[in-house]
Amino acid sequence: MDFQLMAATAIYAMAAGRTVFHQLHGSRHETNLVWWLVLVGWLVQGVAMSRVVLVAGGGVGMNLAVSMEWSAWVMGLLFLVGWWLLNREARSAGALLLPLMVITLGSSLFVNAAAPEARAVTGPLLIAHLVLSLLAYGLFTMAAVFALMDAFQEHALKSKHLGVLFERLPPLHALETTLFLMVRIGFVLLTLSMVTGVWHAHGQSGSFLVFNHKVVFTLATWMVFGVLLMGRHFQGWRGRRAVRLTLWGYGLLMLAFLGVKFVREIIL
Repeated sequence: MDFQLMAATAIYAMAAGRTVFHQLHGSRHETNLVWWLVLVGWLVQGVAMSRVVLVAGGGVGMNLAVSMEWSAWVMGLLFLVGWWLLNREARSAGALLLPLMVITLGSSLFVNAAAPEARAVTGPLLIAHLVLSLLAYGLFTMAAVFALMDAFQEHALKSKHLGVLFERLPPLHALETTLFLMVRIGFVLLTLSMVTGVWHAHGQSGSFLVFNHKVVFTLATWMVFGVLLMGRHFQGWRGRRAVRLTLWGYGLLMLAFLGVKFVREIIL
């Protein structure tokens, strides 16, 4: 199965290389070759990841390595869908998103050797929590990518150092609109993920909230993005403030989703 993951990583790397080269030197009209490459890699990865579905137990195996694999797979799904729905914005985001997918999936191959055996996640409520968490993580990853692109555009405008990459990126207004679209949808999914998590915790322990590092980081993430959306709605926040809060929120989410697992499974 690792061979299939390696093959998927290689295919993603080809798509990433073409996208980065195209952004720096290519024409304004990207061909659909990148989309097809990502689709093939996504399908190959999907077949490889069927190993974590425990058919007999009716659940899904989860550890740090598998979480990274799922993260890359969801990023790929969002890129494939966004390619057609968001057009230029999503295609430009591929220059950062696709290399991130390569790093995430490639790193999972090394982590897998040190990570403990995947823990079975069973029950419809807990699986719903997992799916919602993965989708929220993927959307916030997209938001972070758009935030970085937004910061680059704003810096280029203020410094008056405009180059080929600046011309290739969507305008600031389009980037900010897409960024907040990702944040809004991601915030709703994160909220639903927290609700299902609390519900599951109550069913297991009788308590609605069990504080641990993951819960604390998740709550901090939820508050940061909640403040960002409120500031956007009532004060019209944009620019550097929106970028910083988006990146802070995403950093906290990474700690909640992957960081805690890394410390528990690899370091400790």
